[in-house]
Amino acid sequence: MDAATNATPGTNEPEEDNHVRLQLAIFDVTRDAEGNDLEEIKERLRAEFARRGVQSPPGTWLDSVASAAFYGKPYLVDLPSALAADDAVPAPTEEVREQLELRRELRNEKLPPGTFPAQSDWKLSPDEVTTAEPAPSQGAQSVHSAKGGAAGFRPLIIAGSLAAALVLALVAARATRRGAGRAK
Repeated sequence: MDAATNATPGTNEPEEDNHVRLQLAIFDVTRDAEGNDLEEIKERLRAEFARRGVQSPPGTWLDSVASAAFYGKPYLVDLPSALAADDAVPAPTEEVREQLELRRELRNEKLPPGTFPAQSDWKLSPDEVTTAEPAPSQGAQSVHSAKGGAAGFRPLIIAGSLAAALVLALVAARATRRGAGRAK
């Protein structure tokens, strides 16, 4: 950690530093908390948070963290914080270390170009989402508009209705047969 900026290396976010320190505290307490009294675990967490200079989170969150520690599982604040904490001090269990290593590998995996649409394709104008009329910059109606989207669902609604009618007919036929069998 960079003491001068009080932030995670490579960032200027003190909040990220707090998350890493929370994660380090959780790793520390979880190492030998399995099976201990929940109140004792919560006290140890509070003490470790204070020692690391971070405010203790709300009670319900602390209960969740303590419950996980009771079972020997460290609660993960978030993936970047868990990875940074594991880099500083290994996670408390081999299983968690392996999971974090797998996440590191996945984060470094380079997908082939074209796997996802271009970033510019992800941005929608307000008109594309909230109106049935085409946006001024578009010549055709948006597929995201209310009118355009409903037309695409019409075949699905018809197919669903036919399937429901078929199921009801089968249930009625089965009930009729059972009723006829009892009347004999």
